[in-house]
Amino acid sequence: MFCPVCESEYEPGITRCPDDDTELVERLTPDVTVHDHSEARLVPLHNLGSPAEAEMVCDILSQNGVRAVVQSGGNDAFSPLLSTTAPGAVVLVDERDFDRGLELYRAFFGSDTTPLTGTTDEEDEEIASDDQEGRNTTY
Repeated sequence: MFCPVCESEYEPGITRCPDDDTELVERLTPDVTVHDHSEARLVPLHNLGSPAEAEMVCDILSQNGVRAVVQSGGNDAFSPLLSTTAPGAVVLVDERDFDRGLELYRAFFGSDTTPLTGTTDEEDEEIASDDQEGRNTTY
């Protein structure tokens, strides 16, 4: 017997999962399991200034049901904080969750690529310019 939520296996005779209080099934199939085990195709959602910021964003996305991971190019978690030339990190999401992930990112951070440390004056000017151009453009 198996739990369709946590996918734990139980001895015959047990009918409910003690952890999830869910009725057990004889076999785990895609029709009865809660988790999606299909292959994920990861696509970039946002490039951030540091791996720490990317991990924070990834946690927010994951807590909201978006399948996300961080791809980092730095040597360690502190190098991006100590160097302005560090590559930062990219938050990747399953392509099936891209729209929801983008919606959540924008709701929390707008267009900020450095949610923990903020943007530079130059980046602020670029964002303001982009926003102004967006208001003048008809879609």
